[in-house]
Amino acid sequence: MFDAESFSRFIASNVDRGEFIQNYLLERDVQSAVINVDGRRHIYAKLPRSGYNATFRMKTIIAHYDRFVQKNAAQGEPLEFGANDNSFAVFCLMDFAARLVKFRGVHNVRIFFTDGEELVSSEEGVTSQGAYKLASVLQKAGIKDEDIFVFDCMGRGTVPILGTSILPRGVSNNFAKKYNALEQGARAILASLGGGWLNLPIPYSDNAGFLASGIPAVAFTMLPQDEAQNYMYALQNIPGLLEFVQNRIAKISVAQKEALKNNLPRTWQLMHTTLDNFASIKPESFSITARILDAIALRKTI
Repeated sequence: MFDAESFSRFIASNVDRGEFIQNYLLERDVQSAVINVDGRRHIYAKLPRSGYNATFRMKTIIAHYDRFVQKNAAQGEPLEFGANDNSFAVFCLMDFAARLVKFRGVHNVRIFFTDGEELVSSEEGVTSQGAYKLASVLQKAGIKDEDIFVFDCMGRGTVPILGTSILPRGVSNNFAKKYNALEQGARAILASLGGGWLNLPIPYSDNAGFLASGIPAVAFTMLPQDEAQNYMYALQNIPGLLEFVQNRIAKISVAQKEALKNNLPRTWQLMHTTLDNFASIKPESFSITARILDAIALRKTI
C-alpha cells in the first residue's frame, strides 16, 4: 500500500535523499552500500544470497534518486521538484527491496538507486550521466551480460509504457541481438500482467547511459490513459515530434522547441517544474508499478 506520509517526507526540499533511502531500507531489514563514482553516490541494496542462482540470468533494476533542483531567486531556498521525476519510482523500488528480503525462492534481482541522471550537460551529452559512469564501473567488475530495467516517472496514470530506443550508431550485431531479446522480454513481462500497456518513444533516462556504454537496457514509465492516447496521435501527425523526444534534432529554435513540447504528454511537461509535486501523484500507480517489479522478479531466463 502506498505510504503517503513517508513519500511526503522523501520529497521534502531539505531532505538528504541518499540518507533517506538507506535509512528507509535499513528499517525494513535491507542493508545497503554506497558506490562513489566521480562524486556521485549510487546506492546498492544488499539482498540475501538465498535469492540468487547462477543458472538464471541476473536482472538489474535501476531508478535515479537525484532530482532537478532550482533555487528560489527571491529567498535563495531550494524549490520542491521531483515527486514523479523520479521520487515515485525510487519509492516503489525501496518497497520492492523490502519485499525481496522476505522472498522465498530465486529472484536474481540487483537494485541500484543511481545519482546524476539530471546531471547531463550539453557539452558531454549522455557520457556525463551518473549511470554511464556507473556502467563503466560495473563492466570492469564483470557485470555486463544481464538484463537492465530502468524505472522513471512512474507516479502518474495507469498505462505502463515501455520505451522504444534508437541504438547507438555502429553497434555490433551481437549487441543488437541482446537488446532485442531484452526488449522482447520486457514486452512479455508487461503482457503477463493483463490490461493495457504501450511501446512508445520516451525521453531518455538512465537507459541512455547504459546503452552508450555498451550495455543493453530498457526503460519503463507510466502515463494517464488520455495522455498516452493523445501522444500516440501526436507522434503520427506532428512532424519532428519523434526526433524531438529522442533528442535527434541537432538545431532547433526556441519557438520550435516550445511548439513540440506542447504536444508532449502533460506528465512530461510537469518535469522540472514546481508542479511536479505531491498533488500530481496518483497513488493507484503504486500497485501497478509493484506488479511490474514482481513480474520481473518471478521471470527466469537462462
